[in-house]
Amino acid sequence: METTRKETAQEPASLLEAVSALRRFKGWLLLSHEQPDGDTLGCASALLVFGQRSGKAVRWAGPDPMPESYAFLPGSDRYETLREISVPRDFLPIFLDTSNPERTLRVEGMPDQFAVNIDHHGDNTRFAAVNFLDSSAGATAELVWEILARLDQPVDKIDAIGLYAGLVTDTGRFGYSCTTPRSHRIAAELLEKGIQPELMDRLLYSNWTPQALRLRGRAFSRLDYEPDRGIALTWLTKADFEETGADFSETEGLASDLLRIRNSTFSAVLIENDTNVRVSLRSRGKTSAAEIAHRHGGGGHPNAAGMRLPLPLEASLATLKAEILKNDD
Repeated sequence: METTRKETAQEPASLLEAVSALRRFKGWLLLSHEQPDGDTLGCASALLVFGQRSGKAVRWAGPDPMPESYAFLPGSDRYETLREISVPRDFLPIFLDTSNPERTLRVEGMPDQFAVNIDHHGDNTRFAAVNFLDSSAGATAELVWEILARLDQPVDKIDAIGLYAGLVTDTGRFGYSCTTPRSHRIAAELLEKGIQPELMDRLLYSNWTPQALRLRGRAFSRLDYEPDRGIALTWLTKADFEETGADFSETEGLASDLLRIRNSTFSAVLIENDTNVRVSLRSRGKTSAAEIAHRHGGGGHPNAAGMRLPLPLEASLATLKAEILKNDD
């Protein structure tokens, strides 16, 4: 841990406040965001097993079910799918990778309830009593590592599994622009805890179902590509999920897959559900994914963002395509 601590010789006050709060409370309530990904789930897994070993009472919850592909995470059997929760005053709500409280379940008593907010999204609304935020971090897992490294017992291999999962998935296997030297240094320290990269890669990326592949086939077959601008769009209907038997969680990474097209700079995947159209945006050009998402009540990073459109699928596609093309001018 020495390398990471040297980097933060002048430690942010919010980091020290977060460490103090986690020490002080006898229980932790770990909150993952909607449509949970590897970062929010990996961070919570690490905190769960670390907290239990430290004698804390720990609960872990989110508004959507955990994707089956993350069931290997330590403590995943403790995850609860809830819409709201009431917590005792001696429990500390910890929001993980969550830019605003609307992205997770409702915690009764918020905003008066003392809480910690750990996140790396630049559009975080700083909604908690303690906000440990760093938009330069490749993943929220980097920030959770900084906290655990300053608590009263060493991080071990079981904790490292979740942190490594969060770090690898949110940096795109260390290929996204958010990857920094710190990302690699923390990864190295996690490897020293006993993480096996080949095993983790297999658990994270070689776990698709046949149904997921069939669903992706439908999305790829509909590719709408503007070669002059490098813009790739596709969509999935409710019928696609029913007919292939795939789960909504099995679309994770699909928008990034579209950026595998040579010279592509922006991608979007539209997914129809009962009430709206969910949109995942990815960018590696001048058009900001977050900027477009913000206009429609969504959020995220400049290179990766999401939103929901309260329109039929066809109208959503036309609206989004026009907006992306306008922004690209």
